[in-house]
Amino acid sequence: MVPSSTGLFFFTRVSGLTFLIGCRALRGYLFFVLCLLAAFAQAGQITLSIDDIVAPAFHAKAISAKLDGSDFSNFEARIGELFLRDQTWRNVRLSCSRTRFDKGEIRCDQGELALSEKLPVRFVYQPQAKTLDLSVNFSHAEIWRVRAEWSASGWNVRVEADNGQIKRLAGFLPQGSVRLTAGTWNGSIGLAGGQAGVASVIADVTLKALAFTDASGLHAGEKIGATAKLDLTRGKAGWQWRGEMGWQSGEVFWQPLYISQGGRFAGQGSLEADRLRVSQGNLRLAGVGEMQLSGSWDMTAKSPTDFELEAAGLDVDGLYRVLLKPFLEKTALAKLQTKGRADLAWRYRDGVTADFDLNLRDAELVDEEQRFALHGLDARIPWSKVAQRQAEIGFKSGEVLHLALGETQVPLTMQGWRFSAPSFSIPLLDGRLSLDGFSASRNEGAWQWGFSGGLTPVSMERFSTALDLPPMHGTLAGIIPAVSYVGGKLKIDGALLFKIFDGTVVVKDLSLYEPFGLVPHLSANLDMRNLDLDLLTRTFSFGNMQGRIDVGVAGLELSDWRPVRFDATVASSPGSYPKKISQKAVQNISALGGAGAAAAIQRSFLSFFEQFGYDQIGLSCALRNGVCQMDGVETAPHGYVIVKGGGIPAISVIGYNRQVSWDELLERLKRITQKNVKPIIQ
Repeated sequence: MVPSSTGLFFFTRVSGLTFLIGCRALRGYLFFVLCLLAAFAQAGQITLSIDDIVAPAFHAKAISAKLDGSDFSNFEARIGELFLRDQTWRNVRLSCSRTRFDKGEIRCDQGELALSEKLPVRFVYQPQAKTLDLSVNFSHAEIWRVRAEWSASGWNVRVEADNGQIKRLAGFLPQGSVRLTAGTWNGSIGLAGGQAGVASVIADVTLKALAFTDASGLHAGEKIGATAKLDLTRGKAGWQWRGEMGWQSGEVFWQPLYISQGGRFAGQGSLEADRLRVSQGNLRLAGVGEMQLSGSWDMTAKSPTDFELEAAGLDVDGLYRVLLKPFLEKTALAKLQTKGRADLAWRYRDGVTADFDLNLRDAELVDEEQRFALHGLDARIPWSKVAQRQAEIGFKSGEVLHLALGETQVPLTMQGWRFSAPSFSIPLLDGRLSLDGFSASRNEGAWQWGFSGGLTPVSMERFSTALDLPPMHGTLAGIIPAVSYVGGKLKIDGALLFKIFDGTVVVKDLSLYEPFGLVPHLSANLDMRNLDLDLLTRTFSFGNMQGRIDVGVAGLELSDWRPVRFDATVASSPGSYPKKISQKAVQNISALGGAGAAAAIQRSFLSFFEQFGYDQIGLSCALRNGVCQMDGVETAPHGYVIVKGGGIPAISVIGYNRQVSWDELLERLKRITQKNVKPIIQ
């Protein structure tokens, strides 16, 4: 090979003569093949060798070709090493035993290409028309066809495939963390350009059973069926693109999103340096709705820099299941049944949300764990990062822990991540819960909020029915002091005061960790004074008792609303008042003490009296590790006194089991209320 300013020159030898053949501007491997075939058409017996050809996206080494045989029909070309983008092949061989020269064209109907495997090929080269048609049969069902045309002004290449294996294209696509692993394509890809390189790309393909994955396993897809069209044109400032893609089947997991319902995207934009821009786009997700979007994506940082999204009439259920639920897995909103319609406008600038407008219409949110529900939810929430905005949130009905909520309207002032509502109230059963001075803010990714309020009288009958408890009597009312939530901890500054069973209930030191998490943790101290035993025992069908009791629960701890630790005591209230206990109550208390509990009473008098006198009642439980350490009014031989007799006739109840499983104690209470008790009476 001899270098020249006009291009590359090849020496060919025919009948002992040497010819010098020139071919200008070899920019790639296709032009090399075309120039090589042109030389064949103009020479006799040919032997050709080239050490090296280099182009921007192409590099070939140790190139040789020969054409021999009595009719010059035996053609063979070899390339020692062939580099195309990130692909490398060694010992590439193209041969044809029946090469034909006819009417200005070179034809091979039975050729063979030895690449990574031996493949049947056919080609037709027309030097005058400057065209090349090439087909490769990878298998009976997989066929690739290439047609190339060129002239002084430029070139065009069109690639078509029937059941083409996607993995054969993997090395020619932009490299990233995701790797194509399976699938086929049908359709065509067209490229056009000139000496400056590729100027346009037009693709129209159908994908079947497409699969991809990455090393981390956080991005994967399988059995994807889709159609795609792309029109890509290079301009002075970069590439302009227009395209659409329809996704009909398959599954995609893109941490944390999982989508399997299909959809469609159509849009246009530009590709400049490392930034992909969407000037106009339309996205339709099955089961969710249609969205208009625009924005840009930093391909180096692999993140958006800005975008705008607008949508009307989205299905709330689809929006929650497909796009929102994966981000809420560790919150109280992880399991919802939803419905309704939503309008959305989202503006994202410089890596943060600048504006977010959400409208909900006749929506419904129902917790599958039956902790809360909202029905007939209408909301207008025009949030802005900088400007102050006013939101309106309302619902027709709802419930919290089975307690019915009435129609409510909440006016909310918003400025960035600061929210406030001066005062509003929520109907609760037949009373009303009032909240004053509500404020909330978000700082460094953590929420904090606070309020105070009160509860107007609520019927205990309705309250107990809602919680599926035995019917209670009286009313429930109280004052709620300052409530705050900081760092995942809800705290009450002061004491909650309620009136129930003609007595008072004071809750102090109440703290609730992660109230909206999957495993809330509560701690508190309770002090109940002067509760009316007559109202209390009638409520729970325990048997009648007259008197007053005090109940104290110190160091109460609940995990996921189940007791894990406390020190509880029940004792007769100080003062003078009638103290009577029915035979049924004696039996139930005896059963509560376990199989070894006994009522100390003269047998001869038992059948003549329905009520007995007592002096004191006392029972305590120190819960640790699921076991109650039991005690009573005072110590008794081998046990403890639960009811200390007094008056005539008198009765005493003694418990003998000092350690009782908490679950077993609850089971005993359940059996008592179900009237399946057969105590031991002595």
